Amino acid sequence: MMKSHPGRTDRLAFCRNTLLNKTRDLKADYILVTDLDAFSTAVPAFLSNFQYNIDDWSVMTTASSGAYSDFWALRTLSDSVMNYDVWRRMGELGGSGKNHCSPTEIRYLVFGIHEKIIPIEYGLLEVRSAFGGAGLYKLNSTYGCQYNGATCEHVAFHLCIREKNQGRIFINSEFRLN
Repeated sequence: MMKSHPGRTDRLAFCRNTLLNKTRDLKADYILVTDLDAFSTAVPAFLSNFQYNIDDWSVMTTASSGAYSDFWALRTLSDSVMNYDVWRRMGELGGSGKNHCSPTEIRYLVFGIHEKIIPIEYGLLEVRSAFGGAGLYKLNSTYGCQYNGATCEHVAFHLCIREKNQGRIFINSEFRLN
């Protein structure tokens, strides 16, 4: 696989697409996509996804018990706040010359100012893309969409869900990883 998919996110996209296609063959209603190295949640936290009208959402992603930090997958509804590739932005800010920032300044400007704890009682936060370690997808909202590893694999997939299938994606403040 390393030869055919040399990039990490390209490999992740390939694997996620393989599993997504298998799930579609099963004709499931929902699919839970997780990063298994980070996924652990309580049953009530998972079930909180279903306290919301299921016609109002396509994807529910996890919040975290600490500050939200999956910024590579995050794209807000804003055109300017967290609606960009954070790693590319870090590279742009970290160039050479007197007009560029130190590593500490870069970390703060790209991540630090956005690291916020989402209170458990906050409810739903609609976004263009997010992941946070797990996402619950209504399978019918994924048709015609595939993961793409050119950047964070979730971003292209989520944008397709929104654009092609008019899907709505949320961070659910109660759906937390332990």
